[in-house]
Amino acid sequence: MNRQKRLLAWVKQQHEGQMIRRTNEPYFNHLTAVANLANIIPFGYEVGLCHDLFENTAVKELVLRSVLADFGYEVNEVNFISNCVSELTNVFTKKNYPDLDKKTRKRKEGDRLAAICPAAQTVKYADLMYNLDWILRYDRRHAKKYLEKKRLLFLTMKDGDRHLLGQVIKKVNEGLVGLL
Repeated sequence: MNRQKRLLAWVKQQHEGQMIRRTNEPYFNHLTAVANLANIIPFGYEVGLCHDLFENTAVKELVLRSVLADFGYEVNEVNFISNCVSELTNVFTKKNYPDLDKKTRKRKEGDRLAAICPAAQTVKYADLMYNLDWILRYDRRHAKKYLEKKRLLFLTMKDGDRHLLGQVIKKVNEGLVGLL
């Protein structure tokens, strides 16, 4: 079995039992969709698969690094994938910053995302492409506010793949028009 397939099986196991909110779909479907969209850049598939590991599982960075090495990734590849996953992990959470109000945390998180590496931004675009479809299908009540916030995010988070960024901006704009 090649290293991507081994990683796929391992990530699936880590997210076992998790479901996509308001659906009967395993959360793993979200991860594979993001991975496939992000596969346009080197190691985008791996980062896409792993992008929610640190937030949604007990897996920590050292474990991910060890697993990647065990699956045959070279040291520089392990570093790249792990660093991108770390950059994609929310920092300004209520748990980490209980004294900050939600609006301040969201602003700081947006500022932080604007400074992450281009590869991580590309995976974030892929994540948002998936999330846009989800919100327009399952949470139309909050969709307008969500789409407007994401449109503002893209004004600062623009270092990733330009083609994918263009697609996600187009999807945001079409979503907003469709909500009128």
